[in-house]
Amino acid sequence: MLRYYSFITALFAIWVGCFMIKMHEMDEAYQNWNEKEWHIDQYFSRPALLVRFINTKCFGGGSLLLYFIRVAFVSPALNRVLELMEEADKDEEGVRLPKILCNERARMSLKERVDDFYADIKRSTTLSVTSKTFLYIGSYTGLINHHGLLQMGMNAQVQNEVIKEPIFIVSPPRTATTILHRTMSLDRTRFRSFDFSDMNVPLPNLVARWDEEGRKQKGEEGEQFLRSYEFVYPGIVKSIGSMHSLTPLEAEEDLTWLDHGLGHRYRTLFKLYPEYRSKKKGNNDGSWGNVESKEVVEYRYAWLSMIMKIYQRVDADQWEERSVQEELTPSSSEHPTIGLPWIMKDPNHAPHLNELLAEFPDAKFIFIHRTPADIIASLAKLYIVCISMDFLPGSRGSSAKEIGEEAVLRMKYYTKGMVDFTRDHNNKLSSPYSLHGNSTSRIDLYFEEVVRDIPGSIIKIYQQFYPEQDGPSDAAMEAIQDYLKRDKKEKQMSQRRSLEDFHLTKNDV
Repeated sequence: MLRYYSFITALFAIWVGCFMIKMHEMDEAYQNWNEKEWHIDQYFSRPALLVRFINTKCFGGGSLLLYFIRVAFVSPALNRVLELMEEADKDEEGVRLPKILCNERARMSLKERVDDFYADIKRSTTLSVTSKTFLYIGSYTGLINHHGLLQMGMNAQVQNEVIKEPIFIVSPPRTATTILHRTMSLDRTRFRSFDFSDMNVPLPNLVARWDEEGRKQKGEEGEQFLRSYEFVYPGIVKSIGSMHSLTPLEAEEDLTWLDHGLGHRYRTLFKLYPEYRSKKKGNNDGSWGNVESKEVVEYRYAWLSMIMKIYQRVDADQWEERSVQEELTPSSSEHPTIGLPWIMKDPNHAPHLNELLAEFPDAKFIFIHRTPADIIASLAKLYIVCISMDFLPGSRGSSAKEIGEEAVLRMKYYTKGMVDFTRDHNNKLSSPYSLHGNSTSRIDLYFEEVVRDIPGSIIKIYQQFYPEQDGPSDAAMEAIQDYLKRDKKEKQMSQRRSLEDFHLTKNDV
């Protein structure tokens, strides 16, 4: 018996040793690929030891694990959401929920998207085993949050909320949209906004926009979320932060809400771009699958509207609860954020401005213009930093040249949407979204002027959008200046990038 156990132990040691050697070879391959293709100068890091060991396919290629996750978690969560959507659809008047969010077509589309997401992940030859696993687990968490948020949205009081004149920063990535969004959101006497933590860990408790203490506590949940991310991928927050900082208590792109609405990750779909490009077979418009079809885009904006209304209702309800508990005199109608517009930002709005305007007909748009050649190098570098933990070196879509080509495609997709929208509205002389005149619904800024003088750009926006109101308060300007000082210190380390790094010239863009 002792000899039997010794034999088994020896076999196990040989098995571990073989895969440890393979893991070492993979580590060297990643390092060499970074030096040759990716050129991540700051914070290039690798996943945790166990993750790297699993990526050697010591337990197989991951297909069985994906199937288990599908059967045990994703499918049951999807069925719960579909049942809730069907229940909501029975409300014939549509008072409790817009039909676009729950009718038969919406249910079919959700199931198709989740199934396609699974198929694309399973088919990918670019993603590592653990990357496929974590990406697909995101579908499960998205569906769980979808169910909880949909329940909150199925409320007549929520649907009676009115979203007034929201501001959307709609320019492509890498055009100073993030810093403008985050600084404007600091003026909380004028705007509502969503923080990183609100969107990444929304449930079980939503926090009112006026509740500063509650937002700090939600920020701690966001910190825990990032720590769990760091546990699996040590150094990833600093690595991504060298291109786009992840900060729990700062305003973040509203596309994260779409992860929950779509039933799978939207913000990380570029990790599957090789699959989308192979499906297109040369007929590429730069979009990422049917998730960016007109039908799904309209659904996405209806979902985003529902989220904004839910939070407006939370603002009122939690203020009323606080007033009762503390025996205060103000009624719920007098809560501090009543009537405040939302300040939102997502570069992926750019191709879909007509659909965005259809859902928010009194929206105000901020456009920031930057030379495409400068954007593409920066965008491609952002992609590289974000996929460096996931893509297998040397696999399809992992080279700098391929990622550069993808950045060019996406940039064309963004700019076409903006140009078409502007051309359409320029042909309507009375449209407030044309380039004619000094509109209170649209403002166009240049990247250089924004980064040179962010406070001045904000004042300019206030003056154009709100000509009869005061500019930012002294307290807001002080908060903005403090933020800019911190941001300047944090940006000492950034990634170098140039068109040449991605085998591109100015003629290519």
